[in-house]
Amino acid sequence: MHISSIDNERGFTLVELLVTLAILLIVVAALSSTFTFQQKTYDAQQQVSEMIQNGRAAMDLMTGEIMMSGYGVATKHLPLSNWITWVSGVTFGNDPIVIEDGAGALGSDILHVAGCLDGPVTTLAADAPKGATSITVDSAADINANDDKSNICINGLESAIVTAISGNTLTIDTDPSASGNQGLSNSFTHDDASGNHIVEICVVKVISYEIVQDDDGSYTLKRDENLDAGRQPMAENIVDMQITQVPASGDIMGVEINPLTSRTDKKDPGYAQNGGYRTYDLRSIITPPNLGF
Repeated sequence: MHISSIDNERGFTLVELLVTLAILLIVVAALSSTFTFQQKTYDAQQQVSEMIQNGRAAMDLMTGEIMMSGYGVATKHLPLSNWITWVSGVTFGNDPIVIEDGAGALGSDILHVAGCLDGPVTTLAADAPKGATSITVDSAADINANDDKSNICINGLESAIVTAISGNTLTIDTDPSASGNQGLSNSFTHDDASGNHIVEICVVKVISYEIVQDDDGSYTLKRDENLDAGRQPMAENIVDMQITQVPASGDIMGVEINPLTSRTDKKDPGYAQNGGYRTYDLRSIITPPNLGF
């Protein structure tokens, strides 16, 4: 009589199955723990990388614009409050930089800088003799009268306020501290031997940098060109900006930003300092070439 060998094969016992299951659970738990740790590490590194990039980008953008402060700004008939009248709540003295100490979010400083920051907007279309109170330009599209685009500089030499515009003819005043329109103290030949228009005209603008707390509780460094567009986001998660003039007294020759502090977007439960936020401090001393004249 033939007996099948299959009937004699033994299966796994309950104990063996439980031991195997326990080993599998241990392996899965170890793999899960490793994955979770690696994910947390990756997230933390990503947060730190974004924090550093935000801080550096903010500092680079501000440095580039601060370096242009003073260019095209009046150096006569001061204070500059005679010339810069459109920035609400800000009064310029003799320097094209104003620092509001502790006026921003979390006790940060607010910085206002004035200058021809965008380059020339037009050129002279005709000669402008000394004493003239009107000039003709190729285009007056980017210039306003008695407004936020009325403070101009001609060829980097002479400042004026545009008091009226007719077509491309600007009525100007080179001394707003005196009554009536005052004429040019220099003469300008508008073209060269080849007929190229060479006398450039730029418009002075004021840019303000301020840390603002948004509705969701986050902090953002914002930039305002003071042209009625309001404050625009410049860099997120910037929580401190302390600014001092250089030197500490007298005419401003530069500014020191120390620190400009960025922080991570989210808290790290495993990080005990700063309420769980990692932070990154930057420092820069900026000395614009057009200050101190």
